[in-house]
Amino acid sequence: MWRRTVNQAALAVAILAAPASRPVQAASLPSPIELMTKVDAAQKDLRSLRADFVQHSRVKLFRQQISSEGRLQYQKGDPARLRWEYLKPDPSTMLLVGDKVQLKMGTRPPQVIDTGKDPMLRAIFTQLRLWLGQGSLREAESEYEISVAGSVDQPALVLVPKAQSPLQRVFSRIELHLDGKTMLLRRLMMVEQSGDEKEIIFGKLDRNIEISASQFQ
Repeated sequence: MWRRTVNQAALAVAILAAPASRPVQAASLPSPIELMTKVDAAQKDLRSLRADFVQHSRVKLFRQQISSEGRLQYQKGDPARLRWEYLKPDPSTMLLVGDKVQLKMGTRPPQVIDTGKDPMLRAIFTQLRLWLGQGSLREAESEYEISVAGSVDQPALVLVPKAQSPLQRVFSRIELHLDGKTMLLRRLMMVEQSGDEKEIIFGKLDRNIEISASQFQ
């Protein structure tokens, strides 16, 4: 009996003397500058990109959502080239080569727009190329108030256009949701001043593949 009491006392002392286990701290999100720097580093050797996408357009006034599917093909360079193609439900194609935009819808004659003559369109397409890897994302600091959201695995840059930016007339917020490992753009959310939203989810991303020049003609 005496020996059992001694053993129990020794066990209690050992438990009390044992170092407390330290709580596991969750990894913290990087700062906006750190995250943009990571994206710029990941995109430094980007030459081309192809991806499928699903787009959800939500109209606040009518509380409805319109969904479409498509594919983008992007060629980095001077000039940068982008083919943004809707496949379902209504096929159409937008070709962006430098400052020139060509819209093809069904059997209608192609419509050509020079974004260099429209500051708003130029700003929008400049930012689109930037998000896809043309230039440094740090350039966005002059256009937006920037914060970070999401998680370590799926961080997001939240961009609120500054008052002096032409983008402020259209957008109240833009979110770039990234893959935490590759830093590739996985989801793009654009919230307009009207409250309407466009959400674009990217999948089947192929990086640095050969893309025929005919895709941009």
